[in-house]
Amino acid sequence: MSRTLADIRDQVVDDLDLQDDDSITTADLNRWINDAIESAESQIHTLYEDYFLARYEYTLVPNGRELDYPADIYASKVRKLLFKESLTSPNTAAHEVKREKNLIEAEGRDIYEYQSATPTLTWIGTNDASSGRKIRLYPQQARAGILVMFYIRNANRLVDDTDICDIDEFERYIIQFTKTQAYFKHGDPRTEESKGLEEQLKNDMIDTLSNRTPDNNDEITMDVSHYNDMVGSE
Repeated sequence: MSRTLADIRDQVVDDLDLQDDDSITTADLNRWINDAIESAESQIHTLYEDYFLARYEYTLVPNGRELDYPADIYASKVRKLLFKESLTSPNTAAHEVKREKNLIEAEGRDIYEYQSATPTLTWIGTNDASSGRKIRLYPQQARAGILVMFYIRNANRLVDDTDICDIDEFERYIIQFTKTQAYFKHGDPRTEESKGLEEQLKNDMIDTLSNRTPDNNDEITMDVSHYNDMVGSE
């Protein structure tokens, strides 16, 4: 069961008898917990990034040429984009929105397909100084409908006491990492023993993630049959 920031911090405090220790603050513990989450997240993204596979829907309107990435996206990693005229109509048109490879042709589509009511959409990712990271659709007038994005997200960072850790399988590593930092701050001789257990839990996490990696890890196949079944001719 996933636990909150307060739950994780309280366990560390109880295990190490820190209730009356003013040298280690709540802010210290919170920072170490989030450092541990960042460390675990790095391993997850390296070994089995689909652990953080997420889905987001955009409602498209004509002339809606640029879209914001989801706020929690990791390194702009988009797995798939799918366009549907409707999510509820049984015979609606649908197609995969592929990443644009030829930018010259794409810019030309803005001119020559501007009046098309049903263009096949493509996209690129942009990141300029004024507006930041965006999804740029081609042709520029796009079309009305729903854009479904499958993407890789960040792990939750825990700020408020009620924030939930979303990598609960590896909470033992997060807790042990935090304990090691507390021991280190005290100059406690148990630091090395704690570090050893932390490394063991980290290796267990790596083994778990490695065993989830598909045999052909060059491309992970996504089940999009629900969409393919309803693809209509453009």
